[in-house]
Amino acid sequence: MNMPKNIKIPVIFLLLLLLGSTLIYFGSRNDAVSVAKSIKSGVLTADEINVAFQNVSGKLLKRTVQESQHVKKGDVLMVLEDTDTQLAIDQLKAIIAGQEAAINQEQAAIKIAEDETNLSEVSTWRNIESTQANIDAAISARDFANTEYDRHTQLRKTGGASQSQLDSTRNTYISTKMSVIQLQSQLATLMVGATPDQIKQFAQTKNATGMTLQSIINARHNIENRQNQLAQLRAQLAQSQAELKQLEINYQRLTLTAPEDGKVLKLMYEEGELVPTGAPAVLLETDRQYVDIYVNEKMVNDFQPGTSVSANVIALDKTVKGKVRFATAAPSFADLRMTRERGQADLTSYQVRIYVDPIPHLLTGMTLEVDR
Repeated sequence: MNMPKNIKIPVIFLLLLLLGSTLIYFGSRNDAVSVAKSIKSGVLTADEINVAFQNVSGKLLKRTVQESQHVKKGDVLMVLEDTDTQLAIDQLKAIIAGQEAAINQEQAAIKIAEDETNLSEVSTWRNIESTQANIDAAISARDFANTEYDRHTQLRKTGGASQSQLDSTRNTYISTKMSVIQLQSQLATLMVGATPDQIKQFAQTKNATGMTLQSIINARHNIENRQNQLAQLRAQLAQSQAELKQLEINYQRLTLTAPEDGKVLKLMYEEGELVPTGAPAVLLETDRQYVDIYVNEKMVNDFQPGTSVSANVIALDKTVKGKVRFATAAPSFADLRMTRERGQADLTSYQVRIYVDPIPHLLTGMTLEVDR
């Protein structure tokens, strides 16, 4: 059957259009929802960390690793020159030794001062008692001299004593009287600081033990001041010890070690270069590997944090286990805005991150398909 050319061409286009529409309707359209429904896949990625020298800087002495080398936690990566830090440590240790000697000297001096003060207190109590006894004896001598003087005065009036005898007894009386006054003044000086009750009790008992003495109070105040000086010396020592500890920590930090297992991606400095404080020195790809997949809101409940999942490694044809770390709303560009030819409403996409267990030959960049 021959069709006219002007009819045959439109019919062919109509048939092709009908066939294409049928294939599009029944086939995969490769949009976000269609892919999410059929294949939940992503590219394996590893966490990367920048390893830096903490609070130290200096000339790079040596590098102990190379790019692409796998390292274990604690392996040495780089070492800085330690000359200046070691000198500072030695100098500070000498200062600390001097401070410790000064503290020991001050402690010994305070102990000696305390012993001397205690001894002086007891000695002063006994001296007070001795002075009081001397006063009592001097008063007896004065009273006797006074009696003799009065007797000689009467005898002189009756001619029973000469003027020289009277003058001698008078001088003796005056001398003993002045001796009493001198001893009483000495006793008053020794008893400075004593309370009226203590003085009254001493007058009755003649025992000065326990009496408050101003000289002893002053001596103990001086000891307290020396204790303050000792506390200051100890504070200075503690500060120096803290500085030494910091220097020793900084000395350890001159050696840069791997914080965890991983592969060295990049070394930022060559031997001999100056490394500034806090600047990243090594880029390390850790052994913590994950894959990100995107699912719609109808599927996100199957991927709650902590959920265990399995995934197929296409390149290795092996299955790995993993655990969902988080599921969060993806950026708006990942949302599906439907044309509604299938009667679906707009759907929000969710980013699901799954950390996988390591297996041999599993490399970053490989594609994983999540089974769930």
